[in-house]
Amino acid sequence: MPWWTRRPLEAGALVALASAWRLPGLPASGGAGELVVGVCLVAIVGVLLVRARRHRWGTAVSRPLVFPLRGGSWYIAQGGGRGLNHHFAFPEQRGALDVVQVGPGGTRGRSRGVNESHLVYGQAVHAPCDGTVAAAADHIDDQEPGTIRYQPAYGNHVWIDTGAELVKLAHLRPGTVTVAKGDTVRAGQVLGEVGNSGNSTEPHLHIHAERDGVGLDLEFEGVSGPLCRGRTVRS
Repeated sequence: MPWWTRRPLEAGALVALASAWRLPGLPASGGAGELVVGVCLVAIVGVLLVRARRHRWGTAVSRPLVFPLRGGSWYIAQGGGRGLNHHFAFPEQRGALDVVQVGPGGTRGRSRGVNESHLVYGQAVHAPCDGTVAAAADHIDDQEPGTIRYQPAYGNHVWIDTGAELVKLAHLRPGTVTVAKGDTVRAGQVLGEVGNSGNSTEPHLHIHAERDGVGLDLEFEGVSGPLCRGRTVRS
């Protein structure tokens, strides 16, 4: 959210939290039962949120990857466990991340309706690992933000076979992919640019790794802590 929307919401949340301290001293119409139920509900939601943020599948990539975007602040828009990651239900994508760029105040760009106004659009995508290109596409048009026309789900993409897993990067900008199937790539090599092709409602980079059709937990060099929705990675 832009700061002028986010700040009032944060202020309202703080006021609500401060007001909650008055609850024990207020007259209760039906006894303490309502308070107990309310506290239990808040505790349950809190536990589920913490679990979703720290969720791991237990099988990680064979070695940490290089973060594929550089020179900015990268917000994880989808990632983590159930409720924080819409990839959760798809076995091969269960550890996937959707990443956008954010600027000062957390804004993603000047206008949500134009691809070029999103900060992440056109940013260089670097190979996160060494390997051989297993598949690549570069001919699929970008979507208009906010709408989805029928297209191959990954849009323009590069898939890298490391010998231990398949690392997939998707939704790239048409005409920017620099590699083809069979090419050998090295970590850090530019593969293309972030776009909005495929099953995508706004410009972003999708990345996941899979082995035998099952998604893996992602790990990146120099990035510690859970990779979940709401996290900002700076590189």
